[in-house]
Amino acid sequence: MENKLSWKLVDEIAAQLGASDPQRMKWRQRDTGVSLPWRIKIVEALARRKVDVSFSDFDTLPKTPGRIAA
Repeated sequence: MENKLSWKLVDEIAAQLGASDPQRMKWRQRDTGVSLPWRIKIVEALARRKVDVSFSDFDTLPKTPGRIAA
């Protein structure tokens, strides 16, 4: 399955769900990436939009210490 998850999409959905800019930036820099509670929220929100992603798709997102995609 092709990974449809990108930082741009994560940022968009997470911002809509209430994640702050600094919080989302931290995810990009951490070895563990997006925390599990936020992964669940994001996957559920994407499922409602009929976007097929899995929890493991988060593990393929690159570390990007630059700014978030606004």
